[in-house]
Amino acid sequence: MNRLFNKILIVCGIVVLGACKEDVELPDNLAGFTTAQQGIDGEEATVQISLSRAADVAVPISIQLTPSLVTYDKEFVTEPAAVNNVLNVTVPAGQSGVSFKVKKKANVFLNGDETLTLKMTSVGSPVLTGLNTELKLSFAAITSTGSTLTLEGKTAESPYFNTVYADLSANAATPVARKSWNLGFYQGGQFRVILNPGYQSSATATSKTDIAAVTLADADLVPDLNFSPGGEGTAALADSWDGDLTKTVFAEVSATESQNKVYLVSFEGSKAKDQWFKVKVNRNGEGYKVQFARIGSTTIQTVDIAKNADVNFTFLSLEAGKTVDVEPRKVNWDIAWGYSTSNAGTVPPTPYWFQDFVLLNYTAGAEAAEVLESAVTYDAYAEANIATTTFLKTRDAIGSKWRSTAPGGTTGIRKDRFYVVKDPLGNVYKVKFVSMGLGADGGERGRPVIEYKLVKKK
Repeated sequence: MNRLFNKILIVCGIVVLGACKEDVELPDNLAGFTTAQQGIDGEEATVQISLSRAADVAVPISIQLTPSLVTYDKEFVTEPAAVNNVLNVTVPAGQSGVSFKVKKKANVFLNGDETLTLKMTSVGSPVLTGLNTELKLSFAAITSTGSTLTLEGKTAESPYFNTVYADLSANAATPVARKSWNLGFYQGGQFRVILNPGYQSSATATSKTDIAAVTLADADLVPDLNFSPGGEGTAALADSWDGDLTKTVFAEVSATESQNKVYLVSFEGSKAKDQWFKVKVNRNGEGYKVQFARIGSTTIQTVDIAKNADVNFTFLSLEAGKTVDVEPRKVNWDIAWGYSTSNAGTVPPTPYWFQDFVLLNYTAGAEAAEVLESAVTYDAYAEANIATTTFLKTRDAIGSKWRSTAPGGTTGIRKDRFYVVKDPLGNVYKVKFVSMGLGADGGERGRPVIEYKLVKKK
């Protein structure tokens, strides 16, 4: 009887203790614009709203538009459309942000002093409005004196769904689905083709120049494109992570069509040989003529790509069979965060698929330098320090150096360094990483936060 009574007491005690145990309450989930000021240098701007964290339900947000010296649907529109100067957007369930566009109307002349104030007026439960609920958008380029940006790479599908292009001078961040393209075609003087470094891309040349003559049997005559990172000889199957256009898998496109080989291209999700694409690129005047198909297909698609000096590359989706918008105008971004090809750190150097890689817009002339806090602190770095700063002009000038996941070492952002970025227009900013969701930085993986300040205006 006593044993039974003791058991009852124990069970009751457990129940009481469990009842007394309180659930840990999360802080309020807040919505806000990612910056308080932004400019349009070109025809459109992408405006981002960010939540503190992803919500379990869809979150509707209403935004009041207050134009100054412009009128909706006369000088500008939004995408999605606004009604009576009220714009409604929705953060999808499971996601931590949403973006929309403000576009200038075609054939409209603006003086440059026109502005649009955007103010959040309501946010759906369980999210609340945060501190940064108002944004002033200028219909001209601005030169920001500094801000913070959350780079929204994460979606419900993946923490690395987007590549995010940041324009420091405009306080703008543009997220683009990293798997939306396969090949990029250089718009400068050379005729160069790049692989998508954020899509685990690999390629190799065949011995043939006639795309119709390439069949599935040719896949057995070339190196396996489904290689493991770090394998010997695999560097030849991926573009160089430093962005050097002379070190791409595709050779420069010759003006003589018979000299241009057919290439086999693979990427994440198409590693099986029968899923590879065959691609033949020729010149088409001052542009490109691209022929492509799945390796076993006899139906060849053709896309003509004209050159456009306003951008670094024009991008083609082999899967969709058309060109797609990816990078902003070449003067409208400085760095990009995302998933990319990096160096595995082996000898000889070999490609490795890397998370949290920061690319530099080296093609448009951007430069970057790493500065250790032991030499000069972020707060102290000023215009006088620029002359003694060694800048790099490579795609991986920042790359993976800003954070660490090494076992036994410091995990997360390396707080002992920051970066100095000279944008394509010549403005100089100092940049530091604030959080990324590793270690104890309090951030969220796939949504890194950067802080930057203007050091020298062009």
